[in-house]
Amino acid sequence: MIRARLAALSLLLATACAAGAQAPAYTRPKVRAITAFVSLERASYARQIAATLAILREAQRDFDAAVAELTRQLTIHARVAETIGTEVASHYGWTFMGVDPTPAPLADVSIGAAIEAFTGAKFGAGGTMTAALIITTAVKAVPVRQIGYSGLMLPVMEDKLLARRWAEGTYDMDGLLAYSAVCATGLDTVPLPGDVSEAQLMRIYGDVASLAWKWHKPLAARLLPVTGRKAGDQTDFSDPYLFNTSIHPLP
Repeated sequence: MIRARLAALSLLLATACAAGAQAPAYTRPKVRAITAFVSLERASYARQIAATLAILREAQRDFDAAVAELTRQLTIHARVAETIGTEVASHYGWTFMGVDPTPAPLADVSIGAAIEAFTGAKFGAGGTMTAALIITTAVKAVPVRQIGYSGLMLPVMEDKLLARRWAEGTYDMDGLLAYSAVCATGLDTVPLPGDVSEAQLMRIYGDVASLAWKWHKPLAARLLPVTGRKAGDQTDFSDPYLFNTSIHPLP
């Protein structure tokens, strides 16, 4: 089962090469502690604890296996880009700065579909944050000179499946901010009511800034107020790279 999920995740990811600021050094995240509340029976507590530890160890193995396989798949494409970039730079006397191995979703090339293939559930369900961490960890581990974003993108209106799930209400802005704790997605192409107030925008940007400050990393907010539309309405963009969805109410 895990191999099938890993294969689906890898095959659905697309790799983009783009220039930008130098990616910071990455340190693999460490789990300090896991707290669980269980009902232990005096006569069988040792067996219960052993079973719990076995579940945790299996989850760790699944995580490590997913990161390793995705890193391998991304490396195949990143190596090609690095080779081409190096050759072009050498031919023209340019300086080759590096490769951005970020999986770049667009339309049917869906990062949302990749995550759902791994979790076996709709985007936004339990396991989505784990998948976000797996992808981010794998991207950072690709052994090429990295530059630019080098992370996980979750653009609500540029990914067809993410746009559909947004309309279904399986995730929202708070969910995206939660995922930003383990990646650097921020709020990307999020549609807003056309009458959104300056105060509401300030609170949203403040939440993004607070998260960025707390975790010492840049986060962006591409917010799209839709003139004449209110919560519950559909967006009406004609841009071929934006896929219309519903507008969520603002608190």
